[in-house]
Amino acid sequence: MAADAAFTVLIVDDDPAIRENVARILGKLDCQITCAETGEQAREATGADTFDLLILDRMLPDADGVQLLGEMRGAGCTSPAIVITAHPTLESAVDALGYSACDYLPKPFKPADLLERVNHALAQRRHAHEMDYLWAGLRERYGFDHVMSHNPEVRRTYVAAARIAGSTAPVLIEGETGTGKDYLARAIHYMSDRAGKHFVAINCGALPDTLLASELFGHEKGAFTSATQAKQGLCEVADGGTLFLDEIGEMSPDTQVKLLQFCQDYSFTRLGGVKTIEVDVRIIAATNQNLEQAVADGRFREDLYYRLAVMPLHLPPLRDRPEDVSAFARHFLTRHLRRHGRGPREIADESARLLASQPWPGNLRQLDNVIQRGVLMAGGESLLPEHLMLDRELMGAGDVAPTSGGPTPASADAASGELRTLAEVEAQHIAAVMRAVDDNRSRAAEILGISTGVLARRLKDHGLT
Repeated sequence: MAADAAFTVLIVDDDPAIRENVARILGKLDCQITCAETGEQAREATGADTFDLLILDRMLPDADGVQLLGEMRGAGCTSPAIVITAHPTLESAVDALGYSACDYLPKPFKPADLLERVNHALAQRRHAHEMDYLWAGLRERYGFDHVMSHNPEVRRTYVAAARIAGSTAPVLIEGETGTGKDYLARAIHYMSDRAGKHFVAINCGALPDTLLASELFGHEKGAFTSATQAKQGLCEVADGGTLFLDEIGEMSPDTQVKLLQFCQDYSFTRLGGVKTIEVDVRIIAATNQNLEQAVADGRFREDLYYRLAVMPLHLPPLRDRPEDVSAFARHFLTRHLRRHGRGPREIADESARLLASQPWPGNLRQLDNVIQRGVLMAGGESLLPEHLMLDRELMGAGDVAPTSGGPTPASADAASGELRTLAEVEAQHIAAVMRAVDDNRSRAAEILGISTGVLARRLKDHGLT
């Protein structure tokens, strides 16, 4: 980059009038512009230099601009990209998002529209640089799979998490099941001064009420019939470190009272004991529920909510971050190749499009399962749509599967004008899983990545028996 330019831009378009027009519009900004007429020239330019922004025409003489962006991503190019096209289609827009294009702009466009998208892309670039600086060492040291995203909201969440990691303030992470809340909690712990101490996690929805209290606060010998010896609670084990309370919304009112008392001064008494024990722990809670609504409904204590939500963080569902599907799919592919020692080396373009079009009610956990299944089913170098078996994933084993590469249930409904709600998609998915496991709730909950208690509530909500 030139010393006197704030940022660099590569404009790739075979039409000289378009290149001149874009350059003239960007001339209002402090930038250095490089132009390319073909895909080959663009490859050479990005191979020799790093640009802060790419503006790519969809139709090039020797390449499809979207596919060219995919090649650049595969070669390690992370520059934000705006795809411009005189022939916009839904398929090409999905492809562009799958290759992490930050915008898709039909021609002809107004100068103000292009400038708005450029400023947005550069803002994403600044966030990306900050995120990379804060988290590169974390990924390298602790191997977190989920500390990666091209989505602005997710990156803002991770930046906020990094900034408050060194404090002792309680954190509440909200998001659907499978969005990576546990990974974010661990990331906060290992970015803090408590990294050398224990990270202790417990799922509040997986244990009965009495057992949960005993697990948290421990018990003395003889406290109940089977208490043959004293036992430390997880609050003691986590002393000096972090206590992660997953699915906090599943906690009963009685245990909520006990947790509130603990949060007031971080002291407690073991069950059956009389000695007050003080500990130094940082509490991170997570939930797939809307706790504010749970408070309004009387299912969760308001005073405990405000104790836990000193720093609220939110992870959006995968359906709201389609730009992440391709990156995570490739990451999971690499991980399962190492795990199983065999499988395809790449994801076919039609598979990538199919993955990006799914609603993913199970989020990252469900995507991970689908990719692992594909790795086991594939026999060649490419992961093809039939290897993913998405017909079973979304429709159920007893349903008639669409032909390979055909429309998914969601796209079929959309094509016929019948747009489904998220609740309908979730209900269909849960019903399909229940059929596939012969109504075994424990197995279904495991596949869906939720507790049996949450599954029971979802079955009731959707009227599934």
